[in-house]
Amino acid sequence: MAQIRTMRDNEAGRVRDLWLQMCAEAGTPLPEASARQILTNLKQYPAHQNVRCLVVEEQGNLTGFLTCALTRHPIAPGLSGEIEELYVQSGTPQEQTLLAELVRQAVVYMQAQGARSIHTHIGIGEESPEEPEQRAFWQSLGWVNDMTIYSIYSDVPGDPALQRVWNEYRAQQGNDH
Repeated sequence: MAQIRTMRDNEAGRVRDLWLQMCAEAGTPLPEASARQILTNLKQYPAHQNVRCLVVEEQGNLTGFLTCALTRHPIAPGLSGEIEELYVQSGTPQEQTLLAELVRQAVVYMQAQGARSIHTHIGIGEESPEEPEQRAFWQSLGWVNDMTIYSIYSDVPGDPALQRVWNEYRAQQGNDH
């Protein structure tokens, strides 16, 4: 029987491996530098009060995880929560039930810390063939699709158009007086 609990200090490497598996299954394998950074970040989770990593353990094996974070606006009152990553290995018995339970436990944790809203993001478009399944999952939990997020990123060597947008903003820094 599966157990959901907080990640232990010595499990960051195992969670990182699940993270890499999640990315590979989504068709976006991560470069080694990104994998190292994820491991560095995960090692900090157990000691940090504003983040949590929950894991699914079955017979001594980790088969899933969820990361979440709490943030506070420097002026506006209250905390906001975000479910950042959510994954259970395909074919795991009761996969959907475990995903929902990971979310439930993360929400309860963030509510207890004072979060007044909790968000998550899903990929959209052609690069995200699992988008309809993800939308259906979150809607089945009663979450609403009430916003769209637009992003630019600092390091996208595989996408020259996105990298160009980032670089154009950077070039404008010298022009602002």
